Amino acid sequence: MSDRVLPLKALAKSGRYGASTLAPGVRLQVLHPMGLVTVIARKGKSKSVQRALSNLQDVTVMDAGIDQWYVQGPDKKLATTLKQQLAETASVIDQSNGRVTLRISGPKCRAVLAKGTPVDLHANQFAIGQSAMTTMAHVGIHLTRTADDEFTLSVSRSFSESFWEWLTASAAEFGYHIS
Repeated sequence: MSDRVLPLKALAKSGRYGASTLAPGVRLQVLHPMGLVTVIARKGKSKSVQRALSNLQDVTVMDAGIDQWYVQGPDKKLATTLKQQLAETASVIDQSNGRVTLRISGPKCRAVLAKGTPVDLHANQFAIGQSAMTTMAHVGIHLTRTADDEFTLSVSRSFSESFWEWLTASAAEFGYHIS
């Protein structure tokens, strides 16, 4: 992974952008390189896969549909490890180089995301840990709420530049910081 050109390298420059307020309303971060794997349980093996995934350490397991999960972690060999552990119970697909994961946080992050998705992101409707496969700005994304004012978004690498441009334009009115 690390020997490939990092996605958004030319666009995601650290700094403060958009409206000049005391503190930026949004923080943006490209989370790359990292391992990102899709796990799909085989017929009748969902509970077994869920147990195995719940025992993993140093990873984030996110719902990606019925009997499907995204597993994200810092280990670039995550797919190999999961293929060995889940060989009899699930299909494991490495998405590490095919998707870009972003983190958006701050008091105005929901307002930014609401500009592009039909998902109700209110805290009472979209709990911490909850995920949705949806569209945002006409691009398919995987969205997960990771904390009170924090979300991760996974987008296809091929759409990442246009999505980033939409995201930063949408965040500009609140001011944003890229780290």
